Amino acid sequence: MTPAGVHADELDALAERALGAARAAPADTARQVTAAQRLFQAADLRLQRATLLWLDAHPDATRAQVLAAEDQVADADRTEVLSLCTSGLEFAQRAQDAEPDNVAAALHVGLHLSLIAWANGPARSLFAGYGPKLVAAIDRALELDRTFDGGAPLRLQGRFRGQAPWPYGDLDVARAALAEAVGLRSVPVSHLFFGDVLAKRGEDDAARAQWRLAVTAEADESTRWSADLLRELARRRLAAPR
Repeated sequence: MTPAGVHADELDALAERALGAARAAPADTARQVTAAQRLFQAADLRLQRATLLWLDAHPDATRAQVLAAEDQVADADRTEVLSLCTSGLEFAQRAQDAEPDNVAAALHVGLHLSLIAWANGPARSLFAGYGPKLVAAIDRALELDRTFDGGAPLRLQGRFRGQAPWPYGDLDVARAALAEAVGLRSVPVSHLFFGDVLAKRGEDDAARAQWRLAVTAEADESTRWSADLLRELARRRLAAPR
């Protein structure tokens, strides 16, 4: 079953306070970044929770189905994620416009765009031009500081290149980015994403090793909100029949 104690109410309260602070001082870049960060964390928590709820309802899912489960979440959850990230992108973009060399702002532009593209689905995202925008945001964050926040720009690059359809998908780039990210900091989300890319490449033993690390790794401050859910997603991967 989906883990309890994911602290959604606590995170939502932090997000509300961050939103109020950012709106009260629109010229304060740090407040804009904090609001963007909290909104992304809230959106990601909802995505992971919805993914696990789908898996709870499909206990016999194969590994391929487990790996693709986030694409099966309910429309209501998808809409909620889209709403949070549309708002979060505004704060991140305002921060980046004010400080073009702010890596946190560039990262959160990319993070929000990634979930907006997911929520809209491949066809609508292609039509809306999210691919080039997302690539530009990721490249900018990597250029500014690829090691920022334990390799978060690398993790975003690896997840995007590992999940995106042609012409953006590239498992070689994804593998290299995530290998570098887990070398910088061991957190559940990086190990989970690395395992997913390795599985897609047919590196089964290496994938399972990364998922086992995802189960045991400690989260850092920026990834802790979804960590219990991500650990459970790793367990589901390990337990699923091929």
